[in-house]
Amino acid sequence: MAAESNYLGFDIGGTKIAVCLGTSNGKILASERIPNSDRNPNEVIDQMVTSARKMMSDYGLSDSDIASVGIGAPGPIDMFSGIMEKSPNMLKWNNVPILKTVSQIFKSRVYLENDANAGALAEWIFGLGRTKRNLIYLTMSTGIGGGIITDGKLLRGRDLVAGEIGHIVLDPQGPACNCGLRGCYEAFCGGKSVARRILSDLSGEPEHPLMLMAGGDAGKIGYPVLIEGVKTGNGYALSLWDEICLRNAQALGLLINTFNPEMIVMGTVALAAGDVLLDPVKKLLPRFAWPRMLRGVQIRTSSLGRNIGEYSGLSVAIYYDQQEGRG
Repeated sequence: MAAESNYLGFDIGGTKIAVCLGTSNGKILASERIPNSDRNPNEVIDQMVTSARKMMSDYGLSDSDIASVGIGAPGPIDMFSGIMEKSPNMLKWNNVPILKTVSQIFKSRVYLENDANAGALAEWIFGLGRTKRNLIYLTMSTGIGGGIITDGKLLRGRDLVAGEIGHIVLDPQGPACNCGLRGCYEAFCGGKSVARRILSDLSGEPEHPLMLMAGGDAGKIGYPVLIEGVKTGNGYALSLWDEICLRNAQALGLLINTFNPEMIVMGTVALAAGDVLLDPVKKLLPRFAWPRMLRGVQIRTSSLGRNIGEYSGLSVAIYYDQQEGRG
């Protein structure tokens, strides 16, 4: 973009929402994170708008100074109607007409995208993927989501919901997934699934080192404790980690052979684990992907890190403005 334009971005998450005012050149003018745990969506949207309006006021901006507004939101979403359907991690957000609601408030164009796709756009526009035309982004937190950039465009599919990477079936006899399938990538490697697996395996072992690392609090069992266990050489943690690395390699191999990406960017859990995850996954990948494909792909952790939420909503707005010839 030759001229710098102003954008508003909202990144809606299960516990927090990032509100951001920024520019097309990636400058964050102002940002705020507001709580979203177990809150009424109307109340939260009001707070999102209040926060955005204050940022605009602080910079002397009116609606006419905002090129467009971007929203990244968790699925399931009816992309055609702009409605956030019932979310498994945001139970009070049920059939919320987020696109219509925000469009009625701001006198600017408003665009809505799945949060994982928004993350992919952020990494592509402002992160490691700036020079790439074929990029895959993976977010690995409570569940697993992903976004796919292929030949310089976001892959959306017939129903505009392509990129459900977390629900690639790795083993049809595997554990049940919240989506209704069995053996999904998310059912093996998603944060909630891993926590459930650890608690099941260590049931009746309150003195197990991982349980002690969590202070005896079952609610604290999850990836952070598991990673700590791996780093300290706990046998159970190492064994489970080997399984997780194998399933990650299997999923990445499928993606590499299918989409032939230049780069796969991994966020959240991969940021916390770093080479403890990436090194064994890379070693396992030749079992699941062709050598020629592997030679051409880089596997990296997110350069935007935990600030990706600030860029996600902005990137949705910037990308769709560009697609419509406005950027």
